[in-house]
Order: sequence, then C-alpha cells, then structure tokens
Amino acid sequence: MTATTVHRDLVYAAVDGVELRLDLYLPDVRPAPLCVWLHGGGWLRGSRTDRADQRLAPLTASGVAVAAVQYRLSDQASFPAPLDDARAAIRWLRAHAADHGLDADRIGAWGASAGGHLAALLGLTDDEADAQLGDSSVQAVVAWFPTTDLLRRGSDVPEGPLPPFVTGPLPEPSFEARLLGVEDVRDAREAAVAASPVAHARPDAPPFLLVHGDRDGLVPSTHSRDLHRALRAEGADSTLWLLSGANHEDPAFDSPASLAAVGAFLRSSLL
Repeated sequence: MTATTVHRDLVYAAVDGVELRLDLYLPDVRPAPLCVWLHGGGWLRGSRTDRADQRLAPLTASGVAVAAVQYRLSDQASFPAPLDDARAAIRWLRAHAADHGLDADRIGAWGASAGGHLAALLGLTDDEADAQLGDSSVQAVVAWFPTTDLLRRGSDVPEGPLPPFVTGPLPEPSFEARLLGVEDVRDAREAAVAASPVAHARPDAPPFLLVHGDRDGLVPSTHSRDLHRALRAEGADSTLWLLSGANHEDPAFDSPASLAAVGAFLRSSLL
C-alpha cells in the first residue's frame, strides 16, 4: 500500500459562468494508472466527495490515481451535459498530466449508479469535439450497478427491497426523465436510446468490469447482465461480477475484496 496525496478543488472547466472542479488523489509511486471517478445520485444528487474515504483513498493507496469529477446535475442541465463534463475532465487531465507526474495516455472510467452509466457511455461513445478539443477517450471501464437501458426503467422488476438510503417516494418525473429534460422517457425515445449504453455496444470497446448486486431494489442486475451480453456478442472484453445478496449501493461494494478487484482490473487494463 502506498500513501496518498490529494489536490482538491482543481477547476477543469467553466460552463455558463459555473466552475466545474475535480479532486485528484495521487499515490506516491508514479507514474500510476489513472481513472476518473463519477459519483451516483440519479444524475440529480450527489457529490464527488461522496464515499471518498471508503472508496477513493483505498484505491489510491493500492497504486491507482483517481480524479473525482464534479458534473452538472439534471436540475442544472439535461443530457448530454454530464457526459460532456466528464469528457472535459478527461481532456483536462491529459493536458495537465505532466504537472502531477502522471502518464495519462491511458485513462480508466469508474462510476457507481448514475456515475456507472456515464462511465459506460465514456467507453462506448465518441465525441466529435475530440478533433478540436483533445482526446477524451477511456481505455477501461468499471461500472457499478449502472442503468444501461433508459427505456426499460418503467418496467423494471426490483430484485430486492428499496435500499436503506431511499427514505421517501421516488421522484416524479423519474430520474431518467429528468436526465433527458422530459416528463416521460417514452416521449423521448430517440434521446433515451442515445443515452443508453446497451445501445452502443461495439467490438472495439475498451475492457469492461460490470459489478452489480443480485438483490438490487432500485436498478435490477438485468441492466448489467444485458450490457455484458451485448458486449460479449460484439466480441468485446467484458467481465460481469454479481455480488450475492447485495442491494443498490450496498456496503459490500466498499469491501476490501471489491476494491481490490477494481484496482487489479484497472492496473492490468491500463498498464
């Protein structure tokens, strides 16, 4: 295990006068593999500092640098704004890698729930702006309990009870509708497909590690299972790990074994 240095509140972009920031967690041994971390919260809530002590610091201590990225939430801007922000952060990291002793030719994306959805899209979709603004590609993806098909959310069957952090009714319009800036996802089918990772599986996708609980009461594991099958059908490298008995944002995801698996996957994929 190595020590960790944290550089906080680094401004990576400004949109409509609002500064977007990231926190950079650096191991002492460098150059180190680097990944961006995208938090959960239904694209409506959450912060880049959420669960940082449980997740980001241990991963960095194992030798992986992590950039925890702020992105615009759905009450600030609709899709693809959060994906655009993640791409801008990757471009910034590549441009400033030498400032922090990092080799950012290869960057991974890691996210949970809404962040897992965005991480998957980073690995599966291209940005036409890259030619002018710089490379925003990622070379490995870790997606924890992501939504992968927005159109199926209305008919999803929960695999367990609502997770303990859900203390009231789910929002109306839904998280997915708010992401798209509509009242009902079914009224924006084209946009919903564009925002669904399962629709973008391709042979040249980077390696994927999909991790989902099989008792998820919010986003059933069929979302990860379906993306895994779609990637494998295209000949892409995908690993699916189902955590037995785990619900959405279950403490099992923060176990030493889970974080060790993430670290090992990122190191092997990025070095």
